[in-house]
Amino acid sequence: MLATEELSVTYGNILALGGVSLRIEEREIVSVIGPNGAGKSSLLNAIAGVVPVASGSIEFEGQTIAGTAPEELVRLGISLVPEGRHIFGGLTVAENIRIGAVARRDRNAIDGDVERVLAMFPVLRERLRQPAGKLSGGEQQMLAIGRALLARPRLLLIDEPSLGLAPLVVSEVYRAIADLRAEGVTILIVEQSATRALEAADRTYVLASGSIVMAGDAAELRAEEGFEDAYFGYKARDP
Repeated sequence: MLATEELSVTYGNILALGGVSLRIEEREIVSVIGPNGAGKSSLLNAIAGVVPVASGSIEFEGQTIAGTAPEELVRLGISLVPEGRHIFGGLTVAENIRIGAVARRDRNAIDGDVERVLAMFPVLRERLRQPAGKLSGGEQQMLAIGRALLARPRLLLIDEPSLGLAPLVVSEVYRAIADLRAEGVTILIVEQSATRALEAADRTYVLASGSIVMAGDAAELRAEEGFEDAYFGYKARDP
């Protein structure tokens, strides 16, 4: 479904991502793990069209998409849940959810997708009329995922879904991720914490200093000799 080849991203003279090649098959969950500053968010932002590509290529379903505007990528079927959620705190939960459908005109189908999101995250139904800025961090993460789903993505990019969340909330978020894959959504997750990503993913890439240093089947990768060294000396467990 998605492939990058020798993908590089720079910020001025700083190389954030250098020659990254990866692939994602349809209906897979693929995770990219690594410490802060590894280039994980730059990878997702490049795929989503948020930051320019310095060199290399990105293909989605056989179509070259590097340099394509983010709104066009949404229409093609790629949605990003950014790090930090980026919800609109002054708008209600209901308004935030529907922003995800801004490019759609099928009102009845939109209403059905809103119901799907509320069934997936029941707490949001209880908060529909509340300002989104009043939600807890976990509720905001659920809202950000729900908003992205209103675009009906075939490929969902999720940046640091467990960041700053309590373990029980992280479990609920990852339950929703598993449910989405069961519904046919392909998912690319970026994580600093390795444990959840390895448990959820079919395959995992380890990113360090802007380059992939290890890749493989997620169930086997953690047991490989050198995995913790590849992961910049961090243990493969939650903080």
